[in-house]
Amino acid sequence: MLKPIARAAAYVSITVFLVFIFWAGLTFALGTSSPAYVVSSGSMIPTLNVGDIIVVKDKGSFQTLQVGDIIVFHNPTGDGRIIVHRIYSMSTDQYGVAIYTKGDNNPAPDAWVVRESHYIGKVIFTLPYLGKVASIIQPPLNYILICFFIVLIFVLELKRK
Repeated sequence: MLKPIARAAAYVSITVFLVFIFWAGLTFALGTSSPAYVVSSGSMIPTLNVGDIIVVKDKGSFQTLQVGDIIVFHNPTGDGRIIVHRIYSMSTDQYGVAIYTKGDNNPAPDAWVVRESHYIGKVIFTLPYLGKVASIIQPPLNYILICFFIVLIFVLELKRK
């Protein structure tokens, strides 16, 4: 009886470890502390839809940004929101590079200026609608599902014996 339980526990541990390694590798490879974000507003429709997951490249890409790039940044107004918009225009002033943005679905450019200190990263690819799953599976449902899958692994392992 102990052997199937130990084997199931090993499967769960290996799975958790592999997920951690994948996330750490992605974080390292892209040079950002959070390589993925879920689009939460319709300001970028039709390019990005609510629920899309976007993968972001590191801050090091700031010097190579161009008009038309889609970037992720902290709202310059300081309200704590993270914004995903397209670069509308760029200029240089006494404070350095000034980036002006606009959501594809918005009628006018944003009123703020994005500086390097606000910049998080550049969107490098999108996983359409995958973020809807993440938004549905929030506490406590996510904990229940995790427990369910752990129990399922144990039960399947016990039945196999």
